[in-house]
Amino acid sequence: MNQKIEHLEQNDVIQIKNDQSRWVMKQTTFTANEFISTLSNCYISETETKEWCNNGVEAEVLVPRKPWRKGKVRLSIEFIPDESEIESPLDDFRK
Repeated sequence: MNQKIEHLEQNDVIQIKNDQSRWVMKQTTFTANEFISTLSNCYISETETKEWCNNGVEAEVLVPRKPWRKGKVRLSIEFIPDESEIESPLDDFRK
């Protein structure tokens, strides 16, 4: 399976959909930088680490100049979209 994987930048916004996946953050919406900072001060179980590092957790991501997109977020702060994006002729104007 060929999945597109995107590295999230520090100010990209993550929204976690499943409350049980919020083991690090108290809120469901946060930036990648806030997540990394909180994670560095947090102890997590081996099971949770494996979930976040291996499969990722269901989430939505908001990146500047793009709509909310559904997919998964992994501990490496990568985003895996549910669907491949179709390029629009308007994309050049949005940049």
